Amino acid sequence: MLLKNKLLMALFAASIGLAGCSEKQEEKAEDMKDEAAEMYSEAAEKTSEVIEEGKVKAEALKEDAAEAYDDAKDATAEAMETAKEKAAAAKKAAAAKLKEACIAAKKKLGESTEGC
Repeated sequence: MLLKNKLLMALFAASIGLAGCSEKQEEKAEDMKDEAAEMYSEAAEKTSEVIEEGKVKAEALKEDAAEAYDDAKDATAEAMETAKEKAAAAKKAAAAKLKEACIAAKKKLGESTEGC
């Protein structure tokens, strides 16, 4: 952006300098004007390339972020499923222990173990 401004000022200065100059000076100023216009054109082209590269990189980052999100979502779903399975197993084990405790208590008391 700064380069564009400098080039525009050089182009403007070259244009102003054309008024009231000798033929040789006018030719030199015209050459400078052409050179400045070429530099401006190159700068504009380079800027367009940089912007395009930025868009491509931003799109790649967007895709990477979406992929990372999907991976995290899948990993979370897997972790939740594993946790549910472990909780169910723990619940089953706790129920078995409770039944054993109930049977042992009822036997000590001489009662029937049918309700356990």
